[in-house]
Amino acid sequence: METYNFTSIICPIMTSAKLVKENGDIVDGPKVYADVTFAINLVMDFIILWATARLAGIRVIYFRLLTAALLGAIYSVLYLYLAMTFYYSMPAKILFSCLLLIVGLAPHTWNDFKKALVYFYGISFAVAGASIAASYLMVAPGQGFKFSYLWFLAGAIFALLIGIYGEKYLLRRIVPNLLRFGVELRFGPQKCNGQGFLDTGNGLKDPLTKRPVVVAEYDFLKQCLPEDFQQAFDYTGDEDDILDRLSESSWANRLRVIPFSSIGKKNGILVGIRADTILVNTGRKNVSHNNVVVGIYRDKLSRDGSYHLLIPSEIMNQG
Repeated sequence: METYNFTSIICPIMTSAKLVKENGDIVDGPKVYADVTFAINLVMDFIILWATARLAGIRVIYFRLLTAALLGAIYSVLYLYLAMTFYYSMPAKILFSCLLLIVGLAPHTWNDFKKALVYFYGISFAVAGASIAASYLMVAPGQGFKFSYLWFLAGAIFALLIGIYGEKYLLRRIVPNLLRFGVELRFGPQKCNGQGFLDTGNGLKDPLTKRPVVVAEYDFLKQCLPEDFQQAFDYTGDEDDILDRLSESSWANRLRVIPFSSIGKKNGILVGIRADTILVNTGRKNVSHNNVVVGIYRDKLSRDGSYHLLIPSEIMNQG
């Protein structure tokens, strides 16, 4: 088995180790066998893809992860033997990482793929940083950067911790806080203030204007709704009876009917009302829109009560 010299290792999938044969150019660095390079990349690729699937909320299929990790390991080892510069350029590496995500995670939608790609590179950079930091902690002053299985182990453990605890702390605590904003709805002199959550999956449209619809909890909106509208909305009859009563209320001119489809209900109807203005405080600026339709949701949008409205991404993009 031929041996090679490491000049740098950044991340198993994103970059291959820059290696040269012993009988070629002389490069400082410890010798590493090609089969060891294969094994390291196989393990790290598998763990990073596994952690990516966990954070992206994609079902983990271990056979697919192993197949993708094998491709990544082969890709890295081929760099030792084949002088194909183009196939290891930055665009080629990005395309190959996309291929690994498709093979390993099989995302069903474009949004799932984009989310997985962001997590994949985020985890890769984090693992690379942890590995390099561990290497400097383990090396005596003046010795420079040297390969060690200990910093490889540090990177692997860090990736595992991201996959195990990332969902709990990143997805349930940090990310929701980044996607929550203060919202004010105005109906004439009436104002409803609360917390809204940015919902990229909210595709509801007002059939009249084709504009995006904000969804709000009924209990939250009650403070702004007139008494006769609430009585009509609380009526226990069928949808047609409720709509008839709402159309006779003092807010009949604000009334909207929004069709929707969901699991278990293909042709649903959501009662909506037109708000004069919506103000969203992003922390850096206020996003304002006039004549926004607000769909009224009878149940809770958040189990812990941390928000009361769902804000479509189009509202934020248009602000």
